[in-house]
Amino acid sequence: MNGREEHDRAVQKLADEYARKGFQVQKEAVLPFALGDGGRFRADILAERGDEHHVVEVTVRGVRGVRGEPQARRWDEIARQVRARPGWHFKIVPVERDPLPLPDPERIEAELANAEALLDQDKLAAALLLAAAAFEASARRRLLAEGAQLSNDTPAALVEHLVSEGHVEQEEFVPLRDAIELRNTILHGHLDQLPEREAVKRLVTDARRLLHAA
Repeated sequence: MNGREEHDRAVQKLADEYARKGFQVQKEAVLPFALGDGGRFRADILAERGDEHHVVEVTVRGVRGVRGEPQARRWDEIARQVRARPGWHFKIVPVERDPLPLPDPERIEAELANAEALLDQDKLAAALLLAAAAFEASARRRLLAEGAQLSNDTPAALVEHLVSEGHVEQEEFVPLRDAIELRNTILHGHLDQLPEREAVKRLVTDARRLLHAA
């Protein structure tokens, strides 16, 4: 689901909530008055009930504005002008993005095999990229299956979760974290930072163990 679809779904959900409360709801509604600069503002939601008028904008965290929304100062000015009218309210509702689906075990296993093939060809950087991605996917599948709350999904935090849950030995923490962070370094263009072969093998081995753990 792309950013526009996530935004529209969040708007519809909120519009339905207002409707259940007895409001007359319009989406993509042009306000019935001009702003101070003479412009007309189009709101995600205009919900009205008697003398109550709610102007609502929905933002999806991590998604850039889908309608060219104003920056913070502009929001403040719009809010000030809307709220200056008796019975009018303005608010911004942030919603979290839906988590991306994790690949199934067969896909992860296929990428681990590809990482091993690249390692056999001495393509160390490419092997590390695939191995680290497969390791993270395996780790998330294992932790989420056990009900872990992954509010912080940095590489260090992910490995810390694995250690705390007993899936990874304490002495493996630093090597695994460093291997994943080296993957990030390579992704940012530092192509001369090649990993040790053992780092790639460790990621592949631990990814398989997490993937097939009972």
